[in-house]
Amino acid sequence: MYFKNIGIAGLGLIGGSFAKAFACKGIKVYGFDVNKSVLLQAVESRIFEGVTDEFEKFINFPLDLLYICIPVQSAVCFIEMLGQAGYKKAVTDGCSTKTTILKAAKNNNLYFCGGHPIKGKETSGFTNSEQDLYNGAKHILTSMGYHELDNALEELHKSINMQVCKMTSYEHDTIFANVSHLPHLISFCLMDTVLNKNKEALSFAGGGFRDFTRIAASDAWMWSDIFMDNKKALLECVENLEKNITIWKNMIKDDNKKMLFDKIEEVSGERRKL
Repeated sequence: MYFKNIGIAGLGLIGGSFAKAFACKGIKVYGFDVNKSVLLQAVESRIFEGVTDEFEKFINFPLDLLYICIPVQSAVCFIEMLGQAGYKKAVTDGCSTKTTILKAAKNNNLYFCGGHPIKGKETSGFTNSEQDLYNGAKHILTSMGYHELDNALEELHKSINMQVCKMTSYEHDTIFANVSHLPHLISFCLMDTVLNKNKEALSFAGGGFRDFTRIAASDAWMWSDIFMDNKKALLECVENLEKNITIWKNMIKDDNKKMLFDKIEEVSGERRKL
């Protein structure tokens, strides 16, 4: 299986960057987005064979692969529409959670393999998409058992210089609750805490605060979707964090500098290995 024509549903940062990367490899790309200004930007980019905001027109483009790049709950609705239309061509997605997506794909009898590119920015939209955004990045595939499709998607993403990893949807959602969803929640929460306590302090924020809260500028629609969709795994992470914060708080409260030093030394050493 080889993909010569790929349709991208959702032309934001993720979908736009995939479209640009695939087009650079000589693949014909087609676009779908409900935002007319985004469609105009897509037309002006001159990389698309066709763009539309009409679902029926989009799925009737001559596609070998349909790539869903919209927020999780919207993606589920899109998958249901594909099921109602009896869509039988290959489908994948770029959503940040996988269990709900795979369940919807299975329930709607799609020829599907889930995906998640591990690369993004705090900015969004087609104007911020980049041809080389995924260069060297990991891409996670979550199979539904269609091995020919899985292998074709692995080769597709390797062709744009991505490192492909395979795991179950449960493994994916557990891992990324820890290393992606929790950090975003903490960053949002820290900004909220400072805003509520002393907003004027932000004018004195240095590089450390700016680095730490960079992802707090991320898209609200996408991240509220992710938090709700991966609720169980994320809440487990939050509970673990709460317990750990209490330990750190007590080290400071008890003037236990030796334990505090040792803990900082331990975790900073692990961070330097990344």
